[in-house]
Amino acid sequence: MDTGPVDVDGMRATVARLARAVSIEVTPRERGALDDVAGLLPPGTPVYVTFLANVGFDRVLATAGRARELGLRPVVHLAVRAVPDLDALDRTLGQLVDVGVRDLLLIAGSIDPVGSIDNTLQVLESAELARRAFAGIGVAGHPEGNPGVDERAVDDALVRKNKIAAEAGLPLHVVTQFTFAAEPIVAWERRAREAGNALPVHVGLPGLTSPATLLRFGLACGVGPSLAVLRKQSGSVLRLATQTYRPDATLAGIARAAAADPDSRFTGVHLFPFGAVERTARWAAALRDGRVGVTDDGTLDVADPR
Repeated sequence: MDTGPVDVDGMRATVARLARAVSIEVTPRERGALDDVAGLLPPGTPVYVTFLANVGFDRVLATAGRARELGLRPVVHLAVRAVPDLDALDRTLGQLVDVGVRDLLLIAGSIDPVGSIDNTLQVLESAELARRAFAGIGVAGHPEGNPGVDERAVDDALVRKNKIAAEAGLPLHVVTQFTFAAEPIVAWERRAREAGNALPVHVGLPGLTSPATLLRFGLACGVGPSLAVLRKQSGSVLRLATQTYRPDATLAGIARAAAADPDSRFTGVHLFPFGAVERTARWAAALRDGRVGVTDDGTLDVADPR
């Protein structure tokens, strides 16, 4: 990372800009936590609703509908490999629109295809998607790699997604996998930009849960080099079990890099609570409200969310 002089004012301005596009993720099992989120964050805050294989789609629809009722903006995950064909895609998209969903996050999914759809490009190029005016469509970014997928293939796919967005006028943005350190995601963003990425990038950060939980999810999701940073920060097994992780240091590194690089595509922050929905939402509220300190050495401190 850059070790030159810290542009404190630039960092403050960058954090404020990223905070304006903060979003948070919930599972259908956490539907009840939406009331807490709605009470903490501004109306229209994007709430990503996961769609896992062991959860019925009716529960996803109910969670998205409840988010709309509370004045939030539901963004539904769609793992395209779980969709059998384009007819099923058409029905799924129609159901989402019917409950007021205007935003999607398209991911391939970690399962083998159940039918003819293998990747998100097939969906992005489909007439079924084109006939519906979604306000925002997220695609996944993997700064620390995607297990089982060749890095060059991932880079090529992002270039193709940029081309589709430009030619079809699709409102695409990138939502990255969560990371525990700024260096991998800053390096990835620069490399993606040099390869032609012009899409906005929403940085994925872990929420305020235990480091032990984050280690478990990080290993399962293939998060690589930054796991070592989490281990170093966390220390002993006892501390892993009792302390709460905070993403302040990672956000500080990203903000410092973006403040020094006017061409950076970082435009928002997406939070993965991993069960700690209310505490993470409180941290997001402090970030959104500007209750953030930046010191002369570039340390960032978001107000205690308790």
